[in-house]
Amino acid sequence: MKQTSYFNFKLFLIFVLLVFSASFYFRYHQFSVWKTKPDVYFVKDYPAMTTLDAYYWLRYAKEYKNGSYYKSDNDTLRAYPEFTKKAKPIPLISFLIAWFSKITGMSIYLSGLMLVPILASLFVIPFALLFYEAKMPIAGLVGGFVGAFSWMYAIRTAMGRVDTDLLQLFFMFLGSYFVVKASLAEDRKRMYLYALLLGLNFLLFGWWYAHYGIDLVYFVVLIAFLIFRRVNLKDITVVCLLFIFFSNPLWFFSSLNSVIGFFTQYGKISSAAGGDFPNILKTITEAEHVAAAKVLSYILSSPVIDTLGLILSLFALVFARFYGVAVLPVFLLGMLAFRSSNRTVMFLAPFVGIGFGFLFDFILNRLKSDKFNSTLKNVISSLVVVVLVVGLGSFSAYKFVPRPSIAAPIVDSFLDLKDELDKAVIFSWWDYGYAIEDIDGFATYHDGGAHGGARTYLVAKALISDNQTLMHNIISFMNHYGVKPIMDNITKDNVSAGDAVKMAFGFNKPLKDNNNYVLFTQDMIGKYYAISYLGSWDFKKEKSYPDGYSFFACFGYKNGVFKCNRGDIDTKTGVIDGKLPIKRLVYVINGRIADEKTFNSRGVNVEICMNRIDKKVVVRFVLVCDDRVFESNFNKMYILGDYDSGLFEEVYNKFPTARVFRVK
Repeated sequence: MKQTSYFNFKLFLIFVLLVFSASFYFRYHQFSVWKTKPDVYFVKDYPAMTTLDAYYWLRYAKEYKNGSYYKSDNDTLRAYPEFTKKAKPIPLISFLIAWFSKITGMSIYLSGLMLVPILASLFVIPFALLFYEAKMPIAGLVGGFVGAFSWMYAIRTAMGRVDTDLLQLFFMFLGSYFVVKASLAEDRKRMYLYALLLGLNFLLFGWWYAHYGIDLVYFVVLIAFLIFRRVNLKDITVVCLLFIFFSNPLWFFSSLNSVIGFFTQYGKISSAAGGDFPNILKTITEAEHVAAAKVLSYILSSPVIDTLGLILSLFALVFARFYGVAVLPVFLLGMLAFRSSNRTVMFLAPFVGIGFGFLFDFILNRLKSDKFNSTLKNVISSLVVVVLVVGLGSFSAYKFVPRPSIAAPIVDSFLDLKDELDKAVIFSWWDYGYAIEDIDGFATYHDGGAHGGARTYLVAKALISDNQTLMHNIISFMNHYGVKPIMDNITKDNVSAGDAVKMAFGFNKPLKDNNNYVLFTQDMIGKYYAISYLGSWDFKKEKSYPDGYSFFACFGYKNGVFKCNRGDIDTKTGVIDGKLPIKRLVYVINGRIADEKTFNSRGVNVEICMNRIDKKVVVRFVLVCDDRVFESNFNKMYILGDYDSGLFEEVYNKFPTARVFRVK
């Protein structure tokens, strides 16, 4: 490795270790904060997770550890009754969690949590080394720091975020490093060795992420470098074969389709998805397209600093030559955040740090040796790194502590259901699918990987419909067939999606068993708008008519007036904030209508949601909605407890946390 004249390599490695340690401590400290609030972050043996997908990887880790993972190719808990296939081999993240648990003796859940700060910080090492060799050591260190502490990366790799984002930057920057090493190798053996290591890197990346398009991108960059350096055709051929063989030929040759699929998904997000069903990406926050200033604020909280850093990084990439081109795939992936999904901004974050670091690398590279000896240069370089880290760090996420993806009371209700129900198939919104499958061991119709298309539309339609018979019919149809007949009608018989779904609407056969349950949770109130967007889809016009609740937090009551954050609710005159007329006012206690008043023929509906605790009535919240939402199955069954006893039977009521009905 070539020594940079103004930054001793051993000193540089110390700084790399410090940046890695800071990133590790930042995430581990979040767990320490959790311990001070156990009621929020822990429910019995279940610590909080800050992504819903975590439960998917953790369940597979448990199965692998106890030897049950490979007993069946089908995952009998997902997409009931069609089921999904289990990945083979077991996902790498689940494999690592299981082995970490075996080695340390920790539970699967704690093992997953403890791996987060380690894996999230690893990218700092290849990233820093790559820019050290590019004679930009300050850029490498500061870029690694900004990348680790940027807002989007901090959110997506926070404690409890047991997910595949943890190693994406690591594999990509390590790939960039091996591309350069293979291209600039001084002899044939080294070139072949680095090509082999590059292939292994993407083999592991494919095992980790199960998306293979990036293989092709780095392969093209590698070949372009070798051609530019006029490497002979024989060596280029050997390098190509080594890369393809060790990255897994099957994965490599599927990479073109993966690239096309990626840009189709993360390009402009259309309203309609496959089969003319509503596009679920329209309701997912991480896929949301936001304004440029908002995108930049996901890096450091100052868009001006972010913009300046990115502009300077363009100069840095030019001066870095081969090294700059090698990291270009990461940079371009990050730039997609300005066009589509905001989550890709985490790939852009390190480049802001590169830009500011490069400014000082450029100056120090040109200082004359006769005026500044090596010791003084090392001191200056070290001070520059410290000043930049402290200065930029003040705009970073260094104080961020994530909240649980599923509130502790809801997790507690899942444990209640585990004790009360022997066997169940849960009909609910997809957000809790993975958690229910993991915590309860119950099958679901809908989860974070089995959603979209007819499945999501039918669930949403059942929830927002004002017809409980329709909900029962949809559940019965899915209980018998899933959604396969509908998709077969569309793909094989050329029936329109709007007509194909009608076979579920009129399906009136009895359910196959008595193990079907409808689950409502408090979080679904806030998600009702997204549910309504998908369930109110007009197939002919390809548009939706979403609707939802206005949530009022109230803090006082005097003379018939509720004092709330979004306006006063006058229960005597039937007006909100002195101007909005109330049509219907309903008092709900423990999920039952206690009293009801009608004021006007037109206006909004107000639901005062309360609990009776030790003979005392406590107001939890107030919901305001129009007639469409008020008459929905969701509102009638969950909020008001108004359900058809011939079709449903209430088996669990912990209002407002959760409520469960058995489907008769």
